[in-house]
Amino acid sequence: MKVYADTSALIAWFHPADEMARVVTDWCQEQSAEFLWNPLLRLELRHHLRKLSSGYAALAWQAYRASETSRKLKMESHRLPDIFERSDELSARYAQTHRAGTWDFAHVAAAQRTRADAFVTCDAAQAEVARAARLPGVHLFR
Repeated sequence: MKVYADTSALIAWFHPADEMARVVTDWCQEQSAEFLWNPLLRLELRHHLRKLSSGYAALAWQAYRASETSRKLKMESHRLPDIFERSDELSARYAQTHRAGTWDFAHVAAAQRTRADAFVTCDAAQAEVARAARLPGVHLFR
């Protein structure tokens, strides 16, 4: 299954001490998730993994780098300006009625471009926008 996982879900996937790690890992293994990837998601994930300070921070970084090196993260080829344009369109449509932030809209726009089978997140506001934008298989981890 092709899955667009936002940064919150990917951090839980790579970082075993994350509060959502078990539920995210279990779901992804059940689904045989193939993660879709883009430069924006890569930049945001790398930044957040570098900020981790728990005893598992180095492990999370190594797991991420191994996935990147082995190409377990499938890079989608689309232009960032296209994602930003679609993100702006989603913002114009939903900003007044949803509490999602700028990057939430960008993730939903990127997921639309990939034609993912599922969109997963640990962020309730982002899941709300993903459902409003009619992304398939929206899953909010709690």
